[in-house]
Order: sequence, then C-alpha cells, then structure tokens
Amino acid sequence: MPANLIRITYASTATFKTDIEGGIESEVARILLQSRRNNSKIAVGGVLHYGEGYFFQCLEGEESKVTETLQRIAQDSRHRDIKVLTKSPIQRRLFTDWSMKYLALEKNLMAVMEQHGLDNFNPYEFSAPLIDELLKVCALGIEPKAFASKQSPSLEAERPWWKRWLGVSQAS
Repeated sequence: MPANLIRITYASTATFKTDIEGGIESEVARILLQSRRNNSKIAVGGVLHYGEGYFFQCLEGEESKVTETLQRIAQDSRHRDIKVLTKSPIQRRLFTDWSMKYLALEKNLMAVMEQHGLDNFNPYEFSAPLIDELLKVCALGIEPKAFASKQSPSLEAERPWWKRWLGVSQAS
C-alpha cells in the first residue's frame, strides 16, 4: 500500500447547460471517460456526482498524484468556482475498484442530505460529517438509515456475511 494516501473532496459549478433527458448528461459522460482513462494510469480513484448544475467529487490515492489530478481538474473549462471541501490523510481507500465512479443524484443520497437539513443538491453547503456519510453510502451502497441511529452496527457489518467473506461490495 502506498504511503501518504489522501482523500480530497471538492465542489464546483458547471459552465455548460444541461441537456439531459433521462440519461447521463453528455458533458458529464465525457468527463467520466477522460477521468477513468487518466486516473487508472496513476492509481487515483473516487466518485463524481453531478446534479442541479453542481459537481461534487472525491479523489483518493497517493497524495502527490491526487494533488496533481486536482490541479489538472482545476484547469478544465467545463466547471468553475472550485472549492476544496475536505482534505485528509487516510489509511485505506473507499473507492478501490473505481478509477471514477459516477452516481446520479438518487434517493439514498437525498435521504442523507435531508438528515442534515438540506433539501437540494448544493455541495458548497456540505459539512464534513455529511460528506463522510455521503461517501460511505456511495462506496458501500448502504441505506442511509444506518446513519440515523447511533446504535447502528458498523458499516462493515451492514454487508451480508457472505459478501464480506467473498470481498463483494454491498452494491453488488
């Protein structure tokens, strides 16, 4: 495992008009294609969300590679107003199998945001605890109700025993 693993999350605003009709927005699809190609070469991974004209992205990997990736992303004209929301060293990655996972705004993510008093997708308003919960929902595919109770079992215990034994993610 590489030393100096880091996780960075950021928000930005799209500079393009949305042309989506029931599928993935075409500019977002191009971003994903490029991200997956670039990130897999340097072992950077994460997740990207796009909704309501905003991007929310998490990048994970070796610190120097994540920093370089963020600098490259900042030069992309398809978004503006980049704001780093969280930056922290990590022991292990949440998104080990994804050079760039994409999740549309879905009910699980909205439920977590509502638990934090947000009724629309604006990542500039995300707190660090909300970001942690969103990333766990994205990575493990667990229902947000697990976060509602202080008595909830660990995230690992949320997966059925056979999925833990086989190393299969919850979303599978």
